[in-house]
Amino acid sequence: MKIWKHGGGEGGFVMVASLLILLVLTMLGIAVNQNSEIEWRIAMNDRAYKDAFYNADAATELASETLEQSVACLGFRANTPDNAVMRMRGSSTSYDLAVMGNALGFWRNYAPNGIAIPKDTDRAIVFPAVFNAAGNFDDTATNSQPHSNILLGGNTRLTQGSALQMAAGYEGVGKGMGSGGATLVYDINVQHTNPRNGSQSVICVQYGHILGSSGACNYP
Repeated sequence: MKIWKHGGGEGGFVMVASLLILLVLTMLGIAVNQNSEIEWRIAMNDRAYKDAFYNADAATELASETLEQSVACLGFRANTPDNAVMRMRGSSTSYDLAVMGNALGFWRNYAPNGIAIPKDTDRAIVFPAVFNAAGNFDDTATNSQPHSNILLGGNTRLTQGSALQMAAGYEGVGKGMGSGGATLVYDINVQHTNPRNGSQSVICVQYGHILGSSGACNYP
């Protein structure tokens, strides 16, 4: 009579061990993949935030230059009606800037108590702006792309002067000299928004225009 001996089940153990190792490796792979995706999302969010911030910062510079031009041109064009949207272009046609509403003299916006944060429904300037083939401002197309909304308003303030006294010894006489002036101090608030990725940044600055220092009008 032949007696068959079983091998002790080593083959089954190897299969179970292999499955366990495969399961551990799979879980590690899933964890690494999820971690990489989270890191990627963090990087993209940080990039979107920085992009919105720097665009808003650039818009404050644009607003101050537009403000200076508005003062120099006394409201740009004398035939621009109130509540019109005025289209402005730089030396290149690669961008358009729209002055909303009272384009004749938005630099006269009196706001001694400050101004609000701009938005799509409340803005004095928007950049970049979209105009259709007929030259009319396209509000919907403008709002659907990354853009900066700008509000500004200011108040006249006296500029601190200086004094110089020169005495003539025991005679008690002398000469005096004082200087000063007035400055238009503006609050410039910018909201840059990108509807494509939901990013948004708001920057508020103050800008001072010294009366009598207007440059040349580039938009007659």
